[in-house]
Amino acid sequence: MTNIEILLKAVKEQAEKFLLENGVFAPYATYVRANGKLTYVGVYSESTDSKELYDTLLSGAFDELKDEDVRVYAIAMDGKYQGKDVLVIEFILSPEDIYQQVYPYTIENKKVIFGENLFKKS
Repeated sequence: MTNIEILLKAVKEQAEKFLLENGVFAPYATYVRANGKLTYVGVYSESTDSKELYDTLLSGAFDELKDEDVRVYAIAMDGKYQGKDVLVIEFILSPEDIYQQVYPYTIENKKVIFGENLFKKS
């Protein structure tokens, strides 16, 4: 399993947990080290402004990526795209290399079902 696959699986599992508990979630981050170990990152803001949380996580990503042991950092956000609920994930390899994936989801029978990446290139 690649670092991206490890991270994608972890981000989806965490999103599912938040969605089942609360129905929504604030932006959060996760990163993977060279040994495959994951670190989960959350931030708090009294204003609960998602943009502020995202900016804080993005700044943290650039700091963490200075550590050569950190392979890839991801920020996950709950959103809407064309009327669908979506999980937006930004994979950050460096300040210049940020890749976004968007997964529609539905919640059925206490389970979150993720669709295919909407921005998948063929």
